[in-house]
Amino acid sequence: MARGEKNDPELKKQKIVATALRLFSGKGYHTTTTKEIAEESGVTEGLIFYYFGGKRKLLMHIVNSFSFALLAQDGADRWKRLPLDEALVQYGCQYLQFLKENREYLLLIWSPEMMRDEAVSQEVLRLIGSIGASGSSILKQSALVGQISEQTYHVAATMLNASILLYFALHSRFGSEMAVLGDEEAYIRQLVGLLLHGLYRGDA
Repeated sequence: MARGEKNDPELKKQKIVATALRLFSGKGYHTTTTKEIAEESGVTEGLIFYYFGGKRKLLMHIVNSFSFALLAQDGADRWKRLPLDEALVQYGCQYLQFLKENREYLLLIWSPEMMRDEAVSQEVLRLIGSIGASGSSILKQSALVGQISEQTYHVAATMLNASILLYFALHSRFGSEMAVLGDEEAYIRQLVGLLLHGLYRGDA
């Protein structure tokens, strides 16, 4: 750890979190020790317990800290000033960028050991719900408000998010072999077009 960071508690916490995330996602939560995290973070092992209360609480801190919904809130006012289709495209592009920037987090929460962890699974469900709510709030800008049920908005937003997540997963795994899906923005624009077509046609 650099000299300027030695007395900065917040930087130490960030280093511990980043190191723990890398180790948890790379070698597994159960096989990673607090001693390893401390050594690779350049801090004492006791500091992990002081800041986070132990490995389990550190894990839950990591799981709780990554939420696209917070980013979506920041963009909400800007998106409200755009046509609905463009607002959804920008929302989708930002969501995809969030996924790309948090690859290690995704590897962690979808790992077999975390999928068997009830507390982590419940938190992931909550995060998925908050992302769906963010997409729903944009869809409610449409002229169909009052004509479409709350559940339909939520399902439509979930379909959009799931399709973007699938695009991310396929490109992460197969790269250029998935060129048939087009580039990122073109793919998201097609998704948005299909989604809105389905909503308006369903109302006809």
